Amino acid sequence: MSIISKVSGFFRKNNTESPKKKNIVNFREYTGKFVKQNAVDIGESVAIENNRVIVKSKDTYMAIPVEKITSNTDVIAVGGFDMDESLKFGKEWSEKRDTLKFDDKGMMILDAQKPQ
Repeated sequence: MSIISKVSGFFRKNNTESPKKKNIVNFREYTGKFVKQNAVDIGESVAIENNRVIVKSKDTYMAIPVEKITSNTDVIAVGGFDMDESLKFGKEWSEKRDTLKFDDKGMMILDAQKPQ
């Protein structure tokens, strides 16, 4: 084994990523995919928020915890999850999303804070 292999192996083993960084979910891996539960299509993933995948179904939004995802390939497969809680968080996300304002370039407009 060469000295370069030994040194690079040492640094790979001692990679000191912060635990906070490991918990961040890459939204590109989870959005724009169909979501299925027990081989039944339940919607399409449209966003990620607070380690939950936001799924748009026919007439509502659901927020499914990332921990409940059993497979993430071309299709996201989910196991059992609390539907009522998921619908509640999905509704909250939908209402919050509807209150955001964007300029003509697509940048979010922050309301000026009111003086106290």
